[in-house]
Amino acid sequence: MNTEDSNVQCPLCGQSHRAPFLKPGQRALCIRCGTTVAERGRLGPDAALAFALTALVLAIPSFLLPFVTLTKFGNERTVLLSGGVEGLWLHGFGPLAVLVLVCGILAPLGLLALLVAVLWTDTSENPGELNATLRRWAHGVEHWAMPEVQILGVMVAFFKLGAVVEVAVGPGLWCYGAASLFTLLAWRRFNLQTRHERARSMLTVASS
Repeated sequence: MNTEDSNVQCPLCGQSHRAPFLKPGQRALCIRCGTTVAERGRLGPDAALAFALTALVLAIPSFLLPFVTLTKFGNERTVLLSGGVEGLWLHGFGPLAVLVLVCGILAPLGLLALLVAVLWTDTSENPGELNATLRRWAHGVEHWAMPEVQILGVMVAFFKLGAVVEVAVGPGLWCYGAASLFTLLAWRRFNLQTRHERARSMLTVASS
């Protein structure tokens, strides 16, 4: 076989690699940018789409249902997901409120929407240039989507407030946590290459 035929090219930076031998569940990362260049997954090709759709469905009730309920001297206050952003803004922490809004709410939702759009159109025979552009947008938004950090912040707040008020976890927090988990699983399965490009990569890997 020609040496050039056994190379796998990074879909993001174009770095060329020798086609690796992969076991089930393994993936090869670009030595320059860390993007997946080849993989051999245990789950089916639609696993990322299933995870992304599940996360998107769970994200809706996480905004509408109570996030936490605070009780003190018989008085209850129910806080939604956006309550943290509102509280930071009202107390003079405007830049921090914007950062929490972007990284904890807007970017995760944007990433989910991009993942669903990309993976849904990926099933077509000719995904087109729009599909490739959306993939790169998703790669850029991913650096700002940090829902797990917001969950960690809420858990720290529980320990801080536990000695002052009674804190009850609401269904919105459980939905948000589950949506964050499925978002991470979807991104873990996401690949910048289209389904057809991954198939060609796997053929190259197998033949090498």
